[in-house]
Amino acid sequence: MKIQTVQRFHRQGWELSNDKLALVILAGGGHLAELRLAGGPAVNPFWIPGWRTIEPGAYRKQDAARYGIPLLASLAGHSLCLGAFGDPSAEEEAAGLGCHGEAPVARWRLLKKSLSARRLSVRLGCELPIARMSFTRTVTLEAGSSVVRLREEVISRARCDLPFTMCQHVSLGAPFVEPGVTVFDMPARQGHTFPGAFGRPQRLRHDRAFQWPQAPGANGKPVDLRFAGRSVYGDYTANRIDPRREQAWFSALNPKQGLLLAYVWRRSDYPWVGIWEENRSRKALPWNGKTVARGMEFSNAPFPEGLRGAVTRGTFQGEPTFRWLPALGRAVFEYALLALPAAADSRGVADIRPRGKAFDIDIVV
Repeated sequence: MKIQTVQRFHRQGWELSNDKLALVILAGGGHLAELRLAGGPAVNPFWIPGWRTIEPGAYRKQDAARYGIPLLASLAGHSLCLGAFGDPSAEEEAAGLGCHGEAPVARWRLLKKSLSARRLSVRLGCELPIARMSFTRTVTLEAGSSVVRLREEVISRARCDLPFTMCQHVSLGAPFVEPGVTVFDMPARQGHTFPGAFGRPQRLRHDRAFQWPQAPGANGKPVDLRFAGRSVYGDYTANRIDPRREQAWFSALNPKQGLLLAYVWRRSDYPWVGIWEENRSRKALPWNGKTVARGMEFSNAPFPEGLRGAVTRGTFQGEPTFRWLPALGRAVFEYALLALPAAADSRGVADIRPRGKAFDIDIVV
């Protein structure tokens, strides 16, 4: 069991490790940026931008010519969208709020660490003054376990109730994401494509309901969302997890790379998994038409439409599209990250079920 300060991707962070895996968390933005299996495949499943990122605090107005927006200057891997999911309103932007809120561009600090021969636990946190919130994340590893436990606490600093949305923006990238090879599974039922135009071009029709995983293609043919496509496109779909389930999950499995990644969480916390797909469609800086990435974003809002949009929508597919944080109150969220070797004949995941401190995973072969 080990924790150490590291430099990764020209950024400062912390590496947590046990005998099964190592996880790197960046101090700027709190992004889960790198995951490696001990003695396993060397591939990092998380998306790392093809451009060189900087610490959020180093961003200056002149950097807009290079990055477009502050978020893209420091984005990596699994990010937290808290307070709002999506673009701010014009008034919020003028007041200093950026895309996906403050958390992915905040300075995160190590608040506490606990280390023994059997268990490693660290608590990280950041302040969100615009949202009037504080946030802490406790990350726990145990010896002999391929499970990373995460416990998050959102604390209100406001003397009034606050509406908020929250999204675990898990972005996976090449070479782990390979079109037609990497298979994505989850116990979803209803799906819906983005209400308006999202990418140029898109492989899906916009604002259409469907049953997971067959989505309506722009050419009139169904598209299997369990796989990324090979063409140039950008898309977003909201996928509602089966409401009969207490535990939700998604998995991403690349049999060629020999790696399975999965997340498990309480469905009541995050009813949707939003699938963001970018396959070389964004030509502007800093994208330059080179990015292959897929976001598997479990969220309490179906679409990245900002807090005003989520509150105005109110409900979708029978679920509330935002949540209330009581005045001076708090909300707690818990989920798990799993990383395991995968056999070359693996064809997907049929189910994931908690079993004590571990999980039973039904692999399709």
